[in-house]
Formats: sequence, structure tokens, C-alpha cells
Amino acid sequence: MSLASRMYHGETSYDFIGRRRLWFSISGLLVLISLASLVVPGLNFGIDFKGGAVFRVQPTHTVTEAQVRRAVGSAAEVVQVTESNPVQVIVQTEELPSAEVARIRTELAQLTGVERNGVSTEAIGSKWGSTVSRKAVVGLLVFLVAVTLYVSLRMEFKMAVAALVALLHDLIITCGIYALARFEVTPATVIAVLTILGYSLYDTVVVFDKVRENTGSLTAMSRTTYSQATNLAVNQTIMRSLNTSLASLLPILGLLLVGSYLLGAETLKDLGLALFVGVAAGAYSSIFIAPPLVAMWKEKEPRYAQLRARVERLAAQGPGTERPERPERPVRAGAGPARRATGPAPAREGRGRRTPAPPEPEPETEPELAPDEEDLEEAAETESAVVAQTPARRQPQKPRPNQQRRKPSGRQQSRPAKRRRR
Repeated sequence: MSLASRMYHGETSYDFIGRRRLWFSISGLLVLISLASLVVPGLNFGIDFKGGAVFRVQPTHTVTEAQVRRAVGSAAEVVQVTESNPVQVIVQTEELPSAEVARIRTELAQLTGVERNGVSTEAIGSKWGSTVSRKAVVGLLVFLVAVTLYVSLRMEFKMAVAALVALLHDLIITCGIYALARFEVTPATVIAVLTILGYSLYDTVVVFDKVRENTGSLTAMSRTTYSQATNLAVNQTIMRSLNTSLASLLPILGLLLVGSYLLGAETLKDLGLALFVGVAAGAYSSIFIAPPLVAMWKEKEPRYAQLRARVERLAAQGPGTERPERPERPVRAGAGPARRATGPAPAREGRGRRTPAPPEPEPETEPELAPDEEDLEEAAETESAVVAQTPARRQPQKPRPNQQRRKPSGRQQSRPAKRRRR
């Protein structure tokens, strides 16, 4: 039998719920590091969010970042010379007037040895960037509200809150890694974040559905607590979650490595990193964050708190203490034997019932005698055999004239019937 089958049937179990303090400590440390990285150094927002101009050019000879900064001047905020093939020079500035944009294009064309039209320029105003940021925040809030309503109606409100905590956990960790890696936040990053939130919700709902199935039959007389039933649900779904996560991470890893580093597509790099981090964090939170949080919250309810106290008391007393054997009732003086005695019950006599007599055995054949002696001897032997083998039977008493008889149905005979009988 495989490990997944043993975990599903409860033969092999890992205590995920009992070690929730360890998982909460690990997640708390990661969240603190991510929040700190959002402050220092902070997210590297792209031009689509803060506005400005971006210049891209493929030089015909080797160019360094220092040469590019001297040519562009103080207007350059970010200067990057990629090492991919072909080499590309990227310069990002703040929002500039059209005359300054024309000057920078001319300087970059002279430095890299290309024509002026060989320098691509992308200018975005600050208003457009603020609109993109506002729409991204509104989309995230709408998604969270929809998640809360769906999980509350499909399951219960406490599970919806736990799912939101898991989603925020994944979002903060993803943004923190983006800030530490100094990747540029683009619209592709926003799309990736919304995608990983949907994946994390799907994985969490799968686990919660199994938790609801296992805990739905718990009663006050159950021998399993809410945490134990939740832990069984996590063990039953962990292999499915891991298989789904690995099947999703492998294509994303290929997209991140091949698309960004081999092909040099910057958009694929932003999308691939957010998806990879978010899917991994979502698989972690759906197993180690959301179910333990629900179990901890539900066991504070009086119903499950009493059930937990009862199960712990029975475990302390040992097996066989829940239903003690009922002592046998003492036999009263003068009472007959117990009814549980083995063997067939003897036939009751009296009330006009006659015990059937056993069949008479056939007399053994004797040698033939004379006709007169044979008749006398046969009659004597038959009479003696019947008297010896027939048990003494109690003769039924004749009913008295005034004694009332009852019909088999229990009804009393009417007076005309008694008169006719007399």
C-alpha cells in the first residue's frame, strides 16, 4: 500500500494541527521579513505605475553604465546594460518634456553607434500610472470580498476568514520577495498576483471541503476532537495538494528560466517570478496556515470545547471506561432459575394442555406359540410394556360448573352461551 493510501485511511498520520505553533512561527518570521523589505528598500515600481520615460537601444559596440550616465546626465534614474544576446541598454527617467526626451535620444544614438530612430522611446504620464494603481487595488478588494462571500455561503464564515488570512499571507510574502529581488513591478506582476491568489483559494477550498466532511458527523458522544478530524482531512488531501503544486511549479519554472534568461523577455521574468513564489506560498498556507487556524478557532466554541475535554478525560482513564458492564440483577428468594439458562425450556403443564406421550416401541418378535397361549402372552406383554414406558401424567381437572372459561381470544363468553352449555 502506498504512502498516500495509508495517509488517506489514517494508518499513517502526521500531526499538522498539533504543531501549529511551529508553522505560525515560521510564517510570522517570513511575514516580518517581507514587511521590512517593503519599507527598505521597497518595491521597484515600473514606469506604468509612477510615470516617466524609458529608452531602449541595442549598441553596436561595448558600452558601460558609466558612459551611459555621463551621456544622459542627471535625468537618468535607472541605467541597465543587459548581458543577454543581443546586449541591450535600458535607461529610465522621470516624466520629461518633449525637448529633453529628444536630447536623450540623440545622445544615446551617438553613444551606441546607431541612428536616432534606432532608440525606442516609451513615455507614460503620471495620471495613467495612478489610474493603473487604483484599478489594481480595486480589483484586489473586489476579489477578496467575492472570496469572503463564496466561502461563507459554501462553508462557514470562520473558514472564510481563515482563507483571507492565507491569501494575505501569500500576498505579503510574494511582494516581499519582489522587493528583495529588486524586480520591477509591472502590470504583468499584478496579473500574476491575482492569479496566485486564485490558485491559493482553490487549494484552500479543497482542504476545507474535506474538513467539513470529516467534522460534520461529530457529536457530543464522539471520540474524536475537531482538531483530530481536521488533521485527518489535511493528511487525506496533502498528497493531492503537493501533486497539484508540483505540476504547476514545473511549467512556471520553465517560463521563468527559459523565457527571461534565455530569451531575454523582461515581461516573462516579472510574470514568472510572481507566479512561482505565489504558488509555492499558496501550497504552504493551504496546509500549514488555514486548517490549523480554523481548528484553533472552532475549538473555542463550547460544543467542541466540551467534546475535547471529554475525549481527553476518556484517554486519561484508559480504554473500556466509557461503557461499564451492567451488573446482573440478584435473584429473589423463592424465584425460579434465570431465564438465560441454556437448553430448551420445559413444557408447561396445566390449563388443559396435555404433554404428548412418546411413541410406543414395537414388541420384539418371539417364537410362535399355540393359538390359545399366544393370545394370552401377547396381551400380558403389551399391557406391561405400556404401563412401564408411559410416564405418569397429571390428569386435567374437570372444570367446575360455575367456573368461567375464556375463549382463545381472551374474551368472556356471553350468558346465553353459558345457558346453552348447561
